[in-house]
Amino acid sequence: MRTTIRRSAILLMMIAISACFPRVKQPEVRLAGIRVGGLGLRGGQVIAQVEITNPNSFALEADAITYDLKVSDPAATSGDRWIDFAEGRFQKDVRVDGGETQIIEIPIEFTYAALGGAVRSIMERGTFDYRVEGEVTLREPIGRDIPYRHQGNVSLSGFR
Repeated sequence: MRTTIRRSAILLMMIAISACFPRVKQPEVRLAGIRVGGLGLRGGQVIAQVEITNPNSFALEADAITYDLKVSDPAATSGDRWIDFAEGRFQKDVRVDGGETQIIEIPIEFTYAALGGAVRSIMERGTFDYRVEGEVTLREPIGRDIPYRHQGNVSLSGFR
């Protein structure tokens, strides 16, 4: 009997405590844009603009964004047409207030050697298809990773 009362009391306390914490809606994460930051003799830099929208009434805080960026090889005739371009982790504290949207710019360095045969095609056409995916590491109010994935086209003069 005492065990049942004790378990019931613990269960009621847990319910009361959980009611005090706000319900967390998952933030929306998408790639808002990508642009060429610069080109050099051996490589260059692209700037990925990751948009984070907080649907909650309270602030969310993150401390890292991972990315895996791939480009399409237009010369590929069969199999996987995606070439690894850059992969990494961008460490930056980000705070998005309740109901707000914030764009985080992530500089991504690359070398032409990593692109293989796709470089010639990119330089001739002036555009390339890309695919990016990763996670935003949410720190507050609860820790978890929020995935994102986007696909699009970049011209050497801008994002489409």
